[in-house]
Amino acid sequence: MDYYDWVADQLGKAPTVIDWSKIPAEAVSDPSLTTHAGTVRQTWVGDKVVLTRVVVKPNSRGKPHFHPAEQVSMILRGGVRVTLGNTEQIAMVGSIVHIPGNAVHMFEILGEETEILDVYTVTKSVDELRKRYPANA
Repeated sequence: MDYYDWVADQLGKAPTVIDWSKIPAEAVSDPSLTTHAGTVRQTWVGDKVVLTRVVVKPNSRGKPHFHPAEQVSMILRGGVRVTLGNTEQIAMVGSIVHIPGNAVHMFEILGEETEILDVYTVTKSVDELRKRYPANA
């Protein structure tokens, strides 16, 4: 089962309380999910939100992409350079990054392993999570 099918299957089944350490970690190598080599991810799925904790290798650079889902990311450890449209900003530990739905963006991990907590909206279907790559990027 691919990741998006798995997420769709989990929607609406979240327990009231769960210990984060009980959520399985998986190495992600599928470029449709991440272009950051060596990413490790844990995912929790609610009714209309997906919460993902990722640990990304230092000096990793993603590709510009967009997805219909709104994304909010909190930097738990390390730091990133965020490109959103034509702007770049640095987000370090404790920073919150907001990515509106369908906004072209990219994260570049700075010089240390970085841990990020991502929250994505799912209002209609899990297809809102699927990355799309602009033709000019």
